[in-house]
Amino acid sequence: MDIEKMLILSLHFIVAVFRSSSDARVACTVNDIYYTCTNVSSKADSPLVLPTNIQQVTILGSNNHEQSLTSGLFKHKTWTNVSELSIREFSYALFIERKFLDGLEQLKFLSISACPALMTIDPDVFHYTPDIEALHLDENYNLKLSQVEATLTGRLNKLKYLSLIGIQGTKRRVVLGETFTKALQSKNLTNLIISRVKMLYIEHTSVLETLATIKYFNLSYSSIHLATNVTWTSNGMVSHQCELIDLTGCPILVHSGIKQREQIITRSILQNVKYMFTQSITYYSNQFRMHIRYNNKHNLISSLKIMDLSQNNIIILNITFAGENYLNALEALNLASNNMEYISPSFLSSLPSLRILDLSNNQLHIMQTSHEFPIIFSKNKDLEIIYLRNNKISVVPSTLFSSNTKLRIIDLSENELVYFNIELLNALDLKLTDLRNNRLKTLPAELLEQLEQIVGHLQTANTQDATKTNLLLSQLQDKNIIAEKYSYGYDASKSVQIAENHSGNKQYLMINLLENPIVCDCDTLDFVKWIIVTDIVIFNRTNVRCSYGNKEELVNKETYEMIKENCRLLYMIGLVTGLIVAVALCIFTVAAIIIVRHKKAKRNKGLELLRKEVIQDNRHFKYVVFLSYCSKDMHIVDEYIRPTLNTIFQEKLNTEKDLVCTGDDSFVPGRLIIEEIHRCVNESLVVVPVITPAFLESRWSLRECVDALERPRPVIVLMKQNTNTNDTVGAIRQLIAHYTRATWSVNEGQFLIRPSWNSVGEAIIHRACETLLNYRRQNVNMPNELIPLVDVT
Repeated sequence: MDIEKMLILSLHFIVAVFRSSSDARVACTVNDIYYTCTNVSSKADSPLVLPTNIQQVTILGSNNHEQSLTSGLFKHKTWTNVSELSIREFSYALFIERKFLDGLEQLKFLSISACPALMTIDPDVFHYTPDIEALHLDENYNLKLSQVEATLTGRLNKLKYLSLIGIQGTKRRVVLGETFTKALQSKNLTNLIISRVKMLYIEHTSVLETLATIKYFNLSYSSIHLATNVTWTSNGMVSHQCELIDLTGCPILVHSGIKQREQIITRSILQNVKYMFTQSITYYSNQFRMHIRYNNKHNLISSLKIMDLSQNNIIILNITFAGENYLNALEALNLASNNMEYISPSFLSSLPSLRILDLSNNQLHIMQTSHEFPIIFSKNKDLEIIYLRNNKISVVPSTLFSSNTKLRIIDLSENELVYFNIELLNALDLKLTDLRNNRLKTLPAELLEQLEQIVGHLQTANTQDATKTNLLLSQLQDKNIIAEKYSYGYDASKSVQIAENHSGNKQYLMINLLENPIVCDCDTLDFVKWIIVTDIVIFNRTNVRCSYGNKEELVNKETYEMIKENCRLLYMIGLVTGLIVAVALCIFTVAAIIIVRHKKAKRNKGLELLRKEVIQDNRHFKYVVFLSYCSKDMHIVDEYIRPTLNTIFQEKLNTEKDLVCTGDDSFVPGRLIIEEIHRCVNESLVVVPVITPAFLESRWSLRECVDALERPRPVIVLMKQNTNTNDTVGAIRQLIAHYTRATWSVNEGQFLIRPSWNSVGEAIIHRACETLLNYRRQNVNMPNELIPLVDVT
């Protein structure tokens, strides 16, 4: 395999020789104590003599032809003062010679990185530079860990910083075992970076003891495997000094037996950790529902200050600590992008020092209707910054932040809020409320009043110093700011540049309302005016838009005046219209009362005339109803229909007389059937045919119905459900097609009718009264007792 690589690299070398004529020329620059040379392609291009007082040198290769980093480059006395040397991008360098660093006696920092062909380092290469404190061998993907271990064994006893990013490529197994342990013995490493390793195996318990002095431990984007074939015991375990652990992108690989030793590993590493970055440590396809209760009496992670658990697909986070708080020093927590549906208030209540909480890009709308949601932050009295962006939240309880008196930033952007009114009077240091990209059409007057009181306080009072929190936020968002504290040459006396977030230290209040469907109309006129005149800083105020009618308008003074004038006109029109409507309503009410009373009097008169007509023997109308049916349906009529109708009429007219006429009971024997039909129809006020298939096949039944139509008499049809009337005579078919009817059926001995019997009875009585009153009006010139009744022909 080595021969094959040598042949490939030789071919690259030959190609590079032919291309060298077109390469860019070497360029070297001086900046105080810094010296940089670029496009160094060979030993001849390297700077052999340095300007005076140079302490830090960077050499960048470009299509270099050299297959080794050879000796003799740093012999000149001007190199003796160099304390930092960085060599990068020597693409064809296969090995580093023994005397390569000869002449760099004062060297403290060495970086040989991005040399993809580098495979071999002479074990004695550091013989000439015993005082090296920081060694970076990053992005040398063909360099094996065994080569590094050989060069470190028994050498570089002052080494504190070791970085091996991407060592051995992405498909090779990197083993931290006994050899690695021996190589680091007698060294007091404070920083160890072995990141971007595909398979990182820890095979010996002594590795943890060797790393006891490390403060910055970076294994990010590596797959970590803990061996299970060794005995992990707490005997001899020393107290670790680790303050920052970066496990970003390290997938969790659980092996049998590891859980038993979890407590030992935790005790040895986590007891002094201040910063822990564990973003994306789980496989995204796995969903984690954490229901955990810690009963251990020992507070192992009480020093933790910043923790990142984002992008781990934690659907449920329900952790309870018994006894002492495990995380009572935690100030910043990132739980963003977990698709989280539930977070336990009891877990958050165990974080009394929490200042910053990021819950963005989750699914917390699922718990927004829970009784726990309004109290979720109630115990976090020191909370200053809360991110709830993109959680599909549509309802925010008014008391959600009522206990958080130190709040400075509330981010509820990219949700689905249609209404927003929370208690903020106690949050007098509020600097930003981000409501961008919701569904808000307006903000209530109560909330606007609170915001005005807060901005008044900010303008007159000394608000809390946010410098510490801003630094904390910057560290949470960019872990490199923290890592800088542990880097070589860090000067603690220099202040860290704080990236001001949302103008946190300035004495004004901001609100972001962009990308909301704000409405400009008479109902929201006060809100539109507030946007224009308020002292609160409206983010990008000149671009805030609102919908007015069928178009969008910028929210400005011109738009406000236009809406105000239109609202005034609408008010005047509404006032006049209201007066007209009120007068019309009064007239309509009086008319309605008169009509109702008239109808009631008419109905009462009709009922009285009907009662007198049917109970007196000397009157012509003897019956309310003539019931027409086929003899085949007689059992249905006698059992269900006739007795029910008769009972309704007797109760309405206060009589015991039979008011339902049927042919079977009323036809006089010996007379013509047609004459009896005429007589019964004449003596009845309403005809009710019971239409069934048998009725439609009966000649006499049809004749009774037709006779009623010819007299005329009002007809109210009781038709059996699903009766086909397509082939019946035209008069019957027209009657069924143009007039409403009642339908009935018999199911398991129960008679069902629609509409109800009460409705049918009321309809029949109403039509009977109309028939009687119409008859009386036609004969108004004759005394009632002499009025002739309908002729029988």
